[in-house]
Amino acid sequence: MRRLLNIKLIICFILLSIQFTHAQQERKDYDAIAIKVQANFNADQSERIYQLTSAIFQKKMTGEQFARGMARFRTKVGDWKKNDFKEKNEKGFDYIALFENSKQIFSLKLNAEGKIDRLNFAATPIIIANKTEKQESNNPLKDSTDLWVEQKVRSYIQKGNTAAITLAVIQNGKIRTYSYGSTSKITKQLPSPETTIFEIGSVTKTFNALVLAQEVIAGRMKLSDPINSYLPDSIPTLQFQNTRITLENLANHTSGLPRLPANIFSRNVDPKDPYKHYLTDALYSFLKHYQPTVKPGTLFSYSNFGAGVLSTILERNTNCSFEQIIVTRICKPLKMNNTSISLSPIARKNFAQGYNEAGEATAPWDLAALKGSGAIRSTLSDMVKYTMAQMNISNTTPFQKAIILSHQTTFKGKEQDMGLGWRINHNKGNTYFHHSGGTGGFRSFVGFDLNRQRAIVILSNAADDVTNIGEDYLQTNNI
Repeated sequence: MRRLLNIKLIICFILLSIQFTHAQQERKDYDAIAIKVQANFNADQSERIYQLTSAIFQKKMTGEQFARGMARFRTKVGDWKKNDFKEKNEKGFDYIALFENSKQIFSLKLNAEGKIDRLNFAATPIIIANKTEKQESNNPLKDSTDLWVEQKVRSYIQKGNTAAITLAVIQNGKIRTYSYGSTSKITKQLPSPETTIFEIGSVTKTFNALVLAQEVIAGRMKLSDPINSYLPDSIPTLQFQNTRITLENLANHTSGLPRLPANIFSRNVDPKDPYKHYLTDALYSFLKHYQPTVKPGTLFSYSNFGAGVLSTILERNTNCSFEQIIVTRICKPLKMNNTSISLSPIARKNFAQGYNEAGEATAPWDLAALKGSGAIRSTLSDMVKYTMAQMNISNTTPFQKAIILSHQTTFKGKEQDMGLGWRINHNKGNTYFHHSGGTGGFRSFVGFDLNRQRAIVILSNAADDVTNIGEDYLQTNNI
């Protein structure tokens, strides 16, 4: 019996040794592939990474798609600094990948031949404790509107990654403004509605579309004009199934153009200012080689690039810079004296410090050839003037006719309709127009309901979304 027991123990030991040796070899195999992926990633050799993948992987994604995805990812995270084994699980092996601008979970799954069946990155959750000290506010907390704002905004401003938020709620022409937090975590100063400047991000697209509407009202352009009519002759006809991309398609995101152009992702990209290198020549170069794959006007697909193409066309058609167009056509008539793209010395002093998702200070963004997608900077007071102009459509000046045109539905979608620049939503019998925006360190929201004469403007110097606050105000009937 004792001899039999010893034999069993020896067999168990041998089996455990084999399993241990196999586990060691498996770990070495995975580590070797992880090192190759890291090295080729930093060398911008995505094709060599793709060569490491299996037939199953390559059926799901072409080499071109993989290269675009890796380039886009590299633009965001920067160089791959370190790779540490985390764990083995049912999906393969996980590593903690430390990048220049991010920490990611890097997951690998190899097949029996050592080829990659699965390769995935997922950002590690950013856990930021809420502020313990109650943030300053000028909210008087006197009535239901004040209390609604306090309820919605207090939870936002107490987050550890936020800094300041200023907003205006408008009802039947009555404007109330509120400020919370600080324009800088160092100075701890409440934002001023009149002077504190924020990046408004993609709300810029509504300005872009309004200038197009002005050109249409003036008879200098038509929404149905093919965009090739306003681009260099060297760019081939941009069409799919004999349907050309039009100016309207650029303004309502039905052009089929990508969210961002593939040639924006390169070694020249600064993740802290990711668009500044993308000049007009690069925009034209992309269009020269781009082949549409979707019939224009049939599918909503949000495109920052399309907005950049529109602003470039407006510059060519008016012989003015996009900033000159916006200031002359919109800001001066509305007396929006603190709205611009470039920052004067005085504006720089009033420019709020932006903060990213982790609550770290960020630099201002330069949108270069994509200005029309999100380059404008403004104050709350100026954006209230802009919003009030959207709601005051009783007269028939050319300016107001252009605004009315921008509100007309140009595309009906499943979740929302589109005007020119504006998103249009329907909720419990009410219709409201809105657009949100975001850059590296700012978030914004503008929305209004013409029938109920209700509107809200929100500006924040943190990359934490404010859209829910804005839409909640437009959808509620309780205040």
